[in-house]
Amino acid sequence: MVGSLAGCFEVFKQSYAEDSKLASKIDEIMSENEARVKTLPTDKSAVPTGTYKPGKDDQWWQKDVETSITSNSDQKITLEGIFVETIKHSTQIKVFSDIPLIRETGIQEAKGEFDTVSFVKAMYEHQNDPVGNILETGSANGRFVQDGVIVEGGLRKKVVTGAEITLKQEFGYLQNNSSFLTPNPQSTARLSLSVVQPLLKGAGVKYNRAILDIAKIDSESAMQEMIRQAESHLLEVSRAYWGLYLARATYVQKMRLYKLAVGVSDEIKGRGNVDAVKGQVARAESAMAERRSDLVRAELAIANAQDRIRALVNSPELPEAGAPELIPVDGPLMREYSVNYEQAARRALAQRPEVAQAFLQVRAAAVREKMQRNEVLPALNAVVAGYIAGLAGNNNLSGAYGNEFNQDNGSGGPGVSAGFEFEFPLENNTAEARHQRRLLELRQQVNQLKTTIETTLLEVKVSAREVRTTWRDYAAKMESMQAATADLSQFQARREVDTALPGEPQPASAVSNEATTAYLDSVLSAQNRLTAAEEDSVKSAASYQIAILNFERSQGNLLAYENISIERTKGKDKLPLLRLQKGGSESKTANP
Repeated sequence: MVGSLAGCFEVFKQSYAEDSKLASKIDEIMSENEARVKTLPTDKSAVPTGTYKPGKDDQWWQKDVETSITSNSDQKITLEGIFVETIKHSTQIKVFSDIPLIRETGIQEAKGEFDTVSFVKAMYEHQNDPVGNILETGSANGRFVQDGVIVEGGLRKKVVTGAEITLKQEFGYLQNNSSFLTPNPQSTARLSLSVVQPLLKGAGVKYNRAILDIAKIDSESAMQEMIRQAESHLLEVSRAYWGLYLARATYVQKMRLYKLAVGVSDEIKGRGNVDAVKGQVARAESAMAERRSDLVRAELAIANAQDRIRALVNSPELPEAGAPELIPVDGPLMREYSVNYEQAARRALAQRPEVAQAFLQVRAAAVREKMQRNEVLPALNAVVAGYIAGLAGNNNLSGAYGNEFNQDNGSGGPGVSAGFEFEFPLENNTAEARHQRRLLELRQQVNQLKTTIETTLLEVKVSAREVRTTWRDYAAKMESMQAATADLSQFQARREVDTALPGEPQPASAVSNEATTAYLDSVLSAQNRLTAAEEDSVKSAASYQIAILNFERSQGNLLAYENISIERTKGKDKLPLLRLQKGGSESKTANP
């Protein structure tokens, strides 16, 4: 785990290095699991090892599996080709690939907090009021009439220190009937700059970049979610492929079993029309009917398996219209796959998307807690402002603007102001409650990280055992099939020398009939046993292929194992697109 959690931990320490307590907690988790990985047990089995030796015709059905069963058109498929079509066309993969892109928009949205904002405001005002004070117009009679126009525009921006800077230019026009307004009418101009800098609450680069950091973490987490979902979907595709292979192999095996029953029935019917033979014919026909019903179910399983592949892949190369028969041409590669528990555990903790997501959630919770800790502080802001102003008579806005910068004879100059703003709720309940919630969430995420690591290590152990077990199970099933083949061969050999068997001249005695009936039952049972053993061996072989891919998935390594990478491009709609890309030319289903 030095090469797994350590890398994530370094990133975490950089983002929250000042919290030594939390850093120590994560370090403790890392150390605990380092010790566990080093002491992972190597499973030993008390079950004796079999003596299976591969035979030339052990998988006789392979050629028939690759042969069309129906008279419809057929389409040969490989696991490699199905994976390629899946990553190109699967709508589910497309759904998963949009998750990171959607989350990435949060980064740009967070940057919007520091956008430069332009603004313009224009206002016209007409006043017509009775005179209640001689100082308004210079006369006690009449009304006070005034027309004014104010136009202002400027830029406002928040910077990473938390300061808000506003630069504003104002223009005004004023005309009234007062004798005190000089000049009348007049134009005004005013250029102002103000800065409001938080000193406690809301202050600091880390606080103000926290939202951006969280958005980036969410985007990283979404990418891991895409990888997790893509690996799970590809595993389901492989299950569907081997499910189709199993369904076709089972059909071929049951078809041979049915033909054997037909052969036995025809042989018995050829012996003559006696009571004993009638009973034996009925028994043989009963076996035929039962095996024919198994064929119907096997045919249904093929159709369902084909439709499942089409539904998972969504490829135009696998059309529903016409429904060509899908024929899997990749058979199982039965070679023992080496399993190293410690190496697998380290790889899983380094590469599993769930572990990465759990760690990212801890980082996000830490950033939120730190952000909320700042918001518990009082609001104390430093405020600094300055301006220059100009004035001109009549409708001379350009003259007023020029006078802003006119410093001749000491008649012009800037105005300035500076001060502080302070605000603090005495109870501060809202901020304190939110901070406590963030602390609890952080503790929850740390425990979630522990749980995720526990679950990951468990899945690695279970999937590794499954690989070893299915390999041994396959060997045992093949050994059983070879024994069942030998058993049936013995009955066939006896037929050539035993005169009391179907099809041979024999006395019509009760003993002979009973012996013949017993032999018939034995032959039918031996055929059933052989077919059941063959079916079990195919199931075990398919399970072994799936177990290998599931083991790679449990390590977070399935995409790399199948040589699949993620590339970024643009779609026809000019929007960003994440696409899985498969390299190489061969799908790996076993490791020598």
